Amino acid sequence: MTNKQIIRAAAERLDPATLHQIAAVYHTPEEIAAVAASCKIVDKDGNEKPATAADIEIMFAADELHTFDYWKKEGKSVKKGEKALLECYLWKYTTKPSKEQREKAAAEGKEAAPDPHYYPTKSHLFSCLQVESSKPAPQARFKSTAEIIAYNKQLAAERKAAKEAAAKAAAEAARPAPIVVEEHHELPELVHVEPLPTKPAPKKSRTTKKPAAVAVDMEELEPVFEKWYSNFYRTHDDNDSKEYREAVKTFDQKSKNDPEFSSIVQQFTNHRCDFISSDREAAAFVMALDELNHKRNAPEMVPSVQQLDFESIAANLLA
Repeated sequence: MTNKQIIRAAAERLDPATLHQIAAVYHTPEEIAAVAASCKIVDKDGNEKPATAADIEIMFAADELHTFDYWKKEGKSVKKGEKALLECYLWKYTTKPSKEQREKAAAEGKEAAPDPHYYPTKSHLFSCLQVESSKPAPQARFKSTAEIIAYNKQLAAERKAAKEAAAKAAAEAARPAPIVVEEHHELPELVHVEPLPTKPAPKKSRTTKKPAAVAVDMEELEPVFEKWYSNFYRTHDDNDSKEYREAVKTFDQKSKNDPEFSSIVQQFTNHRCDFISSDREAAAFVMALDELNHKRNAPEMVPSVQQLDFESIAANLLA
């Protein structure tokens, strides 16, 4: 059984009132009834029968039962005084070798090799009603397409102002040196001293050639994005990895400073009819875009020696 199946089986031990209270946090009675009407369940004897509202409430409540570590990764903390609703054994992944493997390797004077495997460990489960936010929820970067357009206009105005400031500074630097006049008291007239000839500073071009925009196929990008997002969602350890944090940081920086990147984000938003509003989505977008760029820039394979036709080459040389 998977951890999800184990938790769902354990949830059946809770009383119906508790299950209803947990399920009702994110689902209305109408939604629960509609799901029940469209589902069937298989009992312990293997017989199929229509699902009831109670069956669906067990399923929904089980989805809101998690360990202390899981809630911590989601930015939640268990409320003071709360006790675990359930105890059960869940599968946990590790790469550490077992005690027997370590002892055997030590006897041979070697270091035990990593041993990736899952093992059951006793776990305590808390519901969504027993936790609270330990840090502010991340705000959505953009609430509408209009905000994205306004943000892009703001960036364009800032670039224009910076360009005008640079041109003004260049014009100030290009002004000719003032004429110097010295007065000699021993002479009856003023002596006019011409300034040394100076080479005018080169004028900076007001126009810069913009790099050609990189075309990104949204139909190709979307499944790669979904793959990375699913990976981050299922494997919660990735949320603390350096690769994950760097991807989120890259998304934030490029959204503010890279117009081409912001344009691709806007195209992807319009294609999916949904905004990138969470750190997982931001990290998945950056990883997917990097993967496509890597495939696009990969060099073509050079033919191996066995593929070369030496007889044809020799004939051409002798001809």
